[in-house]
Amino acid sequence: MNPAKKQNPTTKQSGQQQKPADQQQLIAAAQWSGPLPPPAALEHFNDIIPNGADRIMTLVEKEQEHRIQHENTALRAEITDFRIGMFIGAFLTVLCVVGAVLAAYLGAHPMVSIAMVSLPIMILIGKFLARKAK
Repeated sequence: MNPAKKQNPTTKQSGQQQKPADQQQLIAAAQWSGPLPPPAALEHFNDIIPNGADRIMTLVEKEQEHRIQHENTALRAEITDFRIGMFIGAFLTVLCVVGAVLAAYLGAHPMVSIAMVSLPIMILIGKFLARKAK
């Protein structure tokens, strides 16, 4: 037998290969929550990628800046929607009151004027109750 060539051990009877001793396999996993990995992982990133930790920090800073900008934009849009709603509500209220006065002046049935004035009042009461429910 040539010592340079190793052969797998076989049994004499069946010619099958012997199974090696029981082997154990160890699998390790790590995870983190949040925008930054733990400091030890940042060191490993520096080993793998040049300036890896610095690149990750830049990514996190950009993400935070984007999130703040998005929240500010959403807040401004919400305020604008609220103001537009207030202006529309005020315009419709004035329109209803003017319509009620005009209907009374033209001699329409008094219920028309009452209905036109009560419409914005009922809407205001509904909004007030909805706000209290929140």
